Amino acid sequence: MLKFIKSVIILTFAINIFSQIGFNISPPKYEFTVRPEEIKNFTINVQNTSDSILHIKIYTVDWALDIENNVKYFTSGKLKNSCSNWIYVNPQEFNIYPNSSQDIRFTLSVPKNVFGDYWSMVFFESTPFNPASSSMLLVSGRVGCTIYSTIAGTTVKNGDIVGLDFDKKDYSVKAIFENSGNVHLRIKGIMKILKDEKVVFQSEIPEKVSLPETKTTLSFPVETRLLKGKYTVKVNIDYTGNELLEGEKIISID
Repeated sequence: MLKFIKSVIILTFAINIFSQIGFNISPPKYEFTVRPEEIKNFTINVQNTSDSILHIKIYTVDWALDIENNVKYFTSGKLKNSCSNWIYVNPQEFNIYPNSSQDIRFTLSVPKNVFGDYWSMVFFESTPFNPASSSMLLVSGRVGCTIYSTIAGTTVKNGDIVGLDFDKKDYSVKAIFENSGNVHLRIKGIMKILKDEKVVFQSEIPEKVSLPETKTTLSFPVETRLLKGKYTVKVNIDYTGNELLEGEKIISID
């Protein structure tokens, strides 16, 4: 009982801390279609939801996705498909008053000799400006806006299912999608398990982002117990390309 109470306290504290960052941004994402040497202007709105003045710092970072679709962050300009260094904002730091909002203007300057897809993350990081005047505990926190810059007329959508298996430990079907094109894709899938040509289980997964030249695992938990025998697993993946991908595998349940 004591351990349970401690867990509740820790969880409640974590939720309260998260809610006390004190600001949010809008929109959370931009997807631009641009041309080489084009200049694009855009704004991101910052809203201070606290009763304290906040000091906001703005900076860009590179990011990527691993095979399990976890986000990894890198220094600005490190990755080859980065558009972090294309993004300019002035000022890079500012104060925002309690319960107010402010539009921050950005400029995206596309270089020449580019093709395919480029992306970045614009982070807004806050620190309390006058914490003594606040009636609640404010903590430092950051919120990001994802930026995609797609070069018009140069994109190639292509992908394939390069792996399909039944994971007996996790009791799930795992399909691996490889994005072999040069543009980010939004993929979704549906999986069926058949016994003697009859569907015994079916599942689908929500949409996921797949970056160029990467592999993405799509996991389908099997929420029914399979009896001993042979089954056919079929997976369809839609990546908004020219075709619907299909994968099939025979599995044995001991």
